[in-house]
This record gives sequence, C-alpha cells and structure tokens, in this order.
Amino acid sequence: MPGLLSLVSSSLLVVQALLAAHGTHAQSGSLDAANPIVPFVDYPGMAAASAQAVGKPLAHGQRVPKCKSIKKRIEWRKLTYGQKKDYMQSLKCLQKKPDFGISPQYPNLYDAFVWVHTTNWTDYHLNAWFMPWHRWFVWIHSEAMEKVCGYHGPVPYWNYTADYKNLLESPIFSSDPNIGFGSHGRTAVNVSGLVGYKVDNGAFANMKLNIPVNHYLTRNFSAWKTLDPTRQYGIALGESFSPAAVTRALSADKFSDLEAIIEGFDNPLHFGIHNSPHFFSMGDWTGPGWMNNTQWFPQIAVAPNDPIFWIHHAYVDQVFWSWQQKPGKQWLFNGNFPWFDPTDNSAKATDILPFYGLGPNPPVNLTLKTENWPMCYTY
Repeated sequence: MPGLLSLVSSSLLVVQALLAAHGTHAQSGSLDAANPIVPFVDYPGMAAASAQAVGKPLAHGQRVPKCKSIKKRIEWRKLTYGQKKDYMQSLKCLQKKPDFGISPQYPNLYDAFVWVHTTNWTDYHLNAWFMPWHRWFVWIHSEAMEKVCGYHGPVPYWNYTADYKNLLESPIFSSDPNIGFGSHGRTAVNVSGLVGYKVDNGAFANMKLNIPVNHYLTRNFSAWKTLDPTRQYGIALGESFSPAAVTRALSADKFSDLEAIIEGFDNPLHFGIHNSPHFFSMGDWTGPGWMNNTQWFPQIAVAPNDPIFWIHHAYVDQVFWSWQQKPGKQWLFNGNFPWFDPTDNSAKATDILPFYGLGPNPPVNLTLKTENWPMCYTY
C-alpha cells in the first residue's frame, strides 16, 4: 500500500501547512456570541448552562433546565425498517428547510451544517477540540432532525468495528431505496477535482449537493480494491478500527492519549478509528487526495455532504462516551493545539467551541457529560 500511504502523508503535510498558516486556535467568541436565530435552541437555558459549566455565577433569574428524559442512541442494525426509513426521510428533509441565516451563501439547513463544518475547520480537527466539538455538532444535528423535520426515532450510530474485516459488505452500503446509504456508484465524475463516482443507488441516489461546488454525492472505494490484492478490503484498513483497536483506545490513560489513538497519530501504519472510514470512502466523505491541488482544498472538510457522516461520527462519540465511563475519566480533558506540536498542552475544559451561528458557542465542559442538559442522551 505504499502509493496510498504516500498520498495520505502528502495530504497530511498540506493540512499541516494549512494549520501553520492558520495559526494556533483562538478562543472563538464568547458564551453569548451567537445571535438567537435557530428556533429549536433554548438560548437562555444555554447561557445559564454554559456559565455554570465554566464556574461563573448565574445571573438573577437564570436557571439551567433539567432533562425531561434521557434518550438512548442505538446501533443502526437495531433500528426497525420503519425507523431507518423515517431517519433517511428526515435527513433529506433538511435540504428543503431554511438555514435560519446560519450560512451567508447556502440557503438550506442541510448545507448550513456542511458550511459550519468547513468554516475555520483547522480549529476543531486534529487537536483536542475534535471530539467535544463533533459531539455537540452531531447532537445539534439530531435536534434539527427532530424539531425541524419530525424524526422521533432513536439517533443511530454505525458500529463499523463489526464490519472491519470487509467494510464493503456492511449493510450500511445497501442499495435499498428506502433505507440504504448506497454504495460506490457506477458513473465516474470529475468536477474541479471532485474525483469519484456518483452514488446512483440507495436512499440518496443522484443526490445533489452544493459545497464546494454543485455536484452529485460522490464516493470512491477504488483505492482499497486495487491496493488490496487479497480483496479482503477491510484487512489493512480495518485493523485501524478493529475490536482490538477500540480496546486499545479505551485503555488510554489521558484524554490526549485517547484523541491520539482515535485519530491514528500514535501509529503511522494505522489511519485511526475516526479517519479510516473517510479514507475508505474518499469522495464527499473526504479522503486524502480528493481535492488536493485544486482551488477547493481549503474547503476539504465537506464530509457532512455524505449522509453517512452522522452515523459514523455518532460511533466515534460512542467510543468517547465508553471511555468516559471508566473510573475517573468523565471530566478529563487535555491536549494540544495544533496536533503536530507535542510540546503544547494548552487545551482547557473552559475553552469555548466555535459554531458560527449554529446555536450558542458552548464551553468544552458542557459537552463532557451527555446525560446532562442540554444533550440529554446516552448509549
């Protein structure tokens, strides 16, 4: 696999250069920086919860709401057919809903989430903010699906560890027009560097997307087919997210160690529990080389274009949550900015996470316990 390893290495070098140019992370905004524009967000409650999370006294009349119930997230395979169908319909529904003014140029709520994920993306990728930021991002997306598009089933995650020996055989890639996320596709497309195959089957067949340019939902599994002569596509890649890899992550002592294992920074031969599915799918899910040497590379973080993003990241969060259930781990948080500077350990639980109008900007501490308000969920 030397060719692909070289491609990954070169891509990470470009990312490193972008990070260096962007500078170290900023304390983005304040607790009340976001305008109250998202109708399904309790802004006063968020302000109170955020203040409490960073140790500030509550103002007169402020109160932190309580969870009305604790919702349980479940693995995709355990949803009923009807729940899966409803989930797919709600995902597509977001393309028909207004973005509430979140994005300056993309008018629908589906694109608003993609736009937020591409905005200053080096601030919350490849560093200590990665897992808390994406936990909140997936949660607020689930809130949009419920409160804007009417999905009331369980929020699913995809335990792709169960598919590590042959990812292509995962039921996720079913071509069922109601509940399948679709597969590789058959029509090759190349739009301004967006190299891959148009997804032409499943619930998202011929799905039109807008970021960074107008195009169809694209994937490209080819690299793993041609670079794995045994045709056991998950063997080399799958070792990065095998049960053994997850067990190793859960044995991490510090939060920063967990982050390093999940991202694959600790082992140059592994792509990490998080990154491996990206590198498998390429295309919109974003793998190395997808937009290299194109004008669109600064917007490389368009992975939420692919609907699989949400159940993929929900599983990354499930691993994070499982680690937090270990004695003494719930509130641990540390790490560096940027990730390639091992001498830096400046991340703090009082850091404010930037969400660019997608609700208020929460402190890390508010994301560390999912059973607390406002997230109110468990696994």
